[in-house]
Amino acid sequence: MDIKGCQGLCLPIGNTKVGRACTFSLPSFITCPGATPWCFRHCYAWRIERLRPHCRRAYQRNLELSLAREDFVAGVLERLPEKAPFMRVHVGGDFYSIAYIDAWRRIVEARPETGFWCYTRSWTREELLPALTRLRGLPNIQLFASVDPEMPLAPPGWRTAYVVGDGRAEGLPCRHQQGAARSCLDCGYCLNGNRGNVVFQLH
Repeated sequence: MDIKGCQGLCLPIGNTKVGRACTFSLPSFITCPGATPWCFRHCYAWRIERLRPHCRRAYQRNLELSLAREDFVAGVLERLPEKAPFMRVHVGGDFYSIAYIDAWRRIVEARPETGFWCYTRSWTREELLPALTRLRGLPNIQLFASVDPEMPLAPPGWRTAYVVGDGRAEGLPCRHQQGAARSCLDCGYCLNGNRGNVVFQLH
């Protein structure tokens, strides 16, 4: 993921895991209202931010720009190619407010031919769940409830992303981590409209 040259809003092309899809990230921890102590201990995004200061700066800039809702929606739609087949939301960070969730709902609605996918722990916050449910109801987004061993089970009907070691985990092991797919785009399991869960190894 090359973001060293990002100016303004940063929507880089994904890494070898994600594949060649646009991505969007925010700073970890400060935008993660549903994170648990387990999540803080194992946060992959925080390790990236710590090792790559240019990532941390780009994510912080994205956060600052996201606070101006109208400019943020317009900025994402301007930077996201009209024919982009897929977009990964929140390689780092999470949905931190109702207004921010609603901004993403407007973006997803405006790009019906783009498939969006995302994993969130913010569903545990009662005040955010209705807005996430509205976002999740759009036909062109796959929004997973991310769960770790210190969290309750996701609401009924949600696709769930578990981690190995959680005794409740059930679903397809991540095929990229198993060496069975080159990337998320190559696999396609999390991106499409099926209702299956996924199980990730720690990384």
